[in-house]
Amino acid sequence: MINEVILEGIVVRDPWKYMDDLFFRLVSYRDSDQPAKKLDQERDAGDYVNVRLKGGANGLIQVRKGMRLRIHGFLQSRDYRESLEEFIQKARKNQLFTGLDVAIKEETFKPNQVQIDRNLVEVVTRRIIVLDAGTPKENQHKKAGSVVTVKKLEKESHAEETEINTWEPEGIPDE
Repeated sequence: MINEVILEGIVVRDPWKYMDDLFFRLVSYRDSDQPAKKLDQERDAGDYVNVRLKGGANGLIQVRKGMRLRIHGFLQSRDYRESLEEFIQKARKNQLFTGLDVAIKEETFKPNQVQIDRNLVEVVTRRIIVLDAGTPKENQHKKAGSVVTVKKLEKESHAEETEINTWEPEGIPDE
């Protein structure tokens, strides 16, 4: 079966790290020949997706809000269980809900006992092309559309060149 994704979008929030992986969120607006997703009378809404770069938390890759990227990769889904308590903690991170208080009427259950099975679909990237590096000064030396292979760290703690992960790392001069 074919599981291949090519997606172009804009990074909409600062990236986050989990273990050795780097995550960021992209918004992609549909081409005019695709079904519309209307936000209002004049504008279309974007489609949002999380992107996972395996091994990207090592600092070789600098992704920031506002960058326009083209991602090549594949879809991956993960199942997990989330408690009401965990959900409320996440909601409280939003300034609108800092004082959120939820009570369960059934006294035999506590918020950490009420759980739901969840599913997450993300794009695992193998290649990233920077189309627009954004406005920060440290990115002004990068050329849009340039692609460079980076070193992929192996489990044995040595590096080898690979064609799978591509990016324009910091400190490498433009060709």
